[in-house]
Amino acid sequence: VLWTADGVARPYSLASLPGEDPFLEFHLECARPGAFVRAARQLTVGDAVRLGELRGGALHYDPDWQELALWLLAAGSGLGPLYGVLREALRQAHHGPIRVVHVARDEASHYLKAELQALAQAHPQLQVEYVRQDELADFLVRMRLVSRQTRALVCGHPDTVEAFAKRLFLAGLSRNQLLADAFLSRG
Repeated sequence: VLWTADGVARPYSLASLPGEDPFLEFHLECARPGAFVRAARQLTVGDAVRLGELRGGALHYDPDWQELALWLLAAGSGLGPLYGVLREALRQAHHGPIRVVHVARDEASHYLKAELQALAQAHPQLQVEYVRQDELADFLVRMRLVSRQTRALVCGHPDTVEAFAKRLFLAGLSRNQLLADAFLSRG
């Protein structure tokens, strides 16, 4: 949980990689209105932001998954936490195929493209795809599991998280193989 000096608090998933990054990184979607976003827009270098109690989030990398297919499906700033999970999987020498899918409003809203491309070039098991929101329905129809042992992590807007979860379930993925973090919208 992040707290502003004015007492506005919101839960945000960690995007940085503990043990590798010397900082804590959180990705905020500032295009949508909200009390925390309004407060964050006013922050300047040196302003204090308090960090509340850290609890284990749903999104993590399990070393037992090393040989399994790993799908990281993100909507908007949901890419941030999954980018951290991806980097952890690669740091632990994940051997199975990794598929990263980022859904965004438009082409300009896809971010971390250079970083993901560099990782994909260095790790042949990594495949990265970019999908516009208006293409999501067609993408979901074509989505097929490479293995029923696939592990899927989904993060972002609740509607997109639910669409991914439903399609994965219909494709044969059991709920215990899916970890999801649907972002809450608050005023």
